[in-house]
Order: sequence, then C-alpha cells, then structure tokens
Amino acid sequence: MNDAASRLVRQYTVEHYDGAQRQQRSFTTCAETTLTIYIGGAPFVRMACSGEHMPELVTGFLFSSGVINSVRDIAALDIVPQADAVCEARVQLSTSPDTAPLTLTSALGWSVPLQDRALPRLPRPTAPSWEARRIMEAARTLDARSEIFHLTGGCHNAALLNREGLVFFCMDIGRHNAIDTLIGYALRHDLDRRDLMVLSSGRIASEIAHKALRAGFPILASLSRAMAASIDLARTTGLTLLGNVRTSGFDIYHDNGCIVF
Repeated sequence: MNDAASRLVRQYTVEHYDGAQRQQRSFTTCAETTLTIYIGGAPFVRMACSGEHMPELVTGFLFSSGVINSVRDIAALDIVPQADAVCEARVQLSTSPDTAPLTLTSALGWSVPLQDRALPRLPRPTAPSWEARRIMEAARTLDARSEIFHLTGGCHNAALLNREGLVFFCMDIGRHNAIDTLIGYALRHDLDRRDLMVLSSGRIASEIAHKALRAGFPILASLSRAMAASIDLARTTGLTLLGNVRTSGFDIYHDNGCIVF
C-alpha cells in the first residue's frame, strides 16, 4: 500500500468470533473526515467524506445542489484543516447564492429544490461514437484502480472516461460524494462534459442520475444496478444509462444512440 492510500485507511486490532471461539485479527477500514462547508461565513452543510480531492468534492456538491451554475460562481474556496479528520471548506461566491432551503437525503445526496429546476433533455447524437468494447474495458480499469475497496470493502469508486480511456479516478466513503467529486473535477478543469462518461461502482438511484444530467454527461454507467426512478428519468431525458458493466458485457437501460456495437 502506497503512502497516498495509507492516509485513507485506519488499522485496528479486533476480535472475530467464528461460531466456536474469539480470535484477534487485524482489521483495515476506510478513514472518515468530517467536512463542513461554509458559504460567506455561514455554515451550509456538514458531510462525512474520505478527505481526498476536497476542492473537487465541494465544487461538485455546490453544483449538484444548485448553489452554483459554473465554477466561475466561486470567488474563493479554501480547505482549512481544523483537527485530525476535521476540515472546513470556506467558500465565497461571486454571485448571490440560491437561498432556497435544502432538504438532503441521509447520504447528503439530493437537494429538493432541484426538483423544480428544469433538467436538460440530452440531444441524440448524429451518429454513435462510444465503442461498447471501450465501456467493457472501463470496468477493468475501474477495478484496477480500486485498491482501497479491495483492502477494506468500505468505499465507492468512480471514474470519468473519454473515448480513449481514463481521465480521472476517485474514491469516497459515499457514492454521492464520488459522483460530486467527478463533477467538480470536470468543472475545475474546464472539461467538455459532453465528451465524458461516468462509471461508478455504486447503485444508481434517481439522485445520482439527477447529478449526471445536471452536469450534462451523456452516459452514466455502473458496475451495479439502476433503480426504477433512474431508469424512468433516463428514458425521459435521453441519458444513456448502463448497469452491471463487466468485461463481458453490460445491461442497457436506455441508449440515446451513443453506443457503437
């Protein structure tokens, strides 16, 4: 395990009961950081995260929550450690924030005011340009980068990919956080999100599909499965939605004409 990975885990001596006796063993689990986001000096939200890629996570969360519409709406963003595994993100906006109250799921994944915002209808491409074999290869790429998951079984992995391969990988203890981190990375690096797909290890509930749609990603794929509301949303909005992605194939919940078979 390299130094970067070691900062994201904690090791303990625990006891295991095998049905007959208790035995001590070493146990490795994901580290957890408490992050509080302040906007203009006022506390906005507190979340648990892995503590990695925090500027990207904060940017993506604010975008997904509808607080910002562009990275240019952020005048300043400072990550300030407070104590061991406690950080503050101090944000100053260049525009007046949306002051509508936020109602968040237990996973801090979805803002109710976004229900009232028009989600884009993704245009159907003139010709498919994402090769199915590349999508299947992406499953191997994600698995190869998932060192912390293989070590602990306690995190979610996600990646941005273009038609040639991996652009950015992240992990987090929350699947919503991982998707927000991808969005924040794309925003902060001024990437054309129309040319990127998202691959996640977590199940796709409707709030994950909302995030992908708001960001304008044409393809959302997962090693896991999509829930009913996300499938309905994809078929309404033109989001290409894929599940059970493996090196041997994948399930197609909706294809908006993106994939070359």
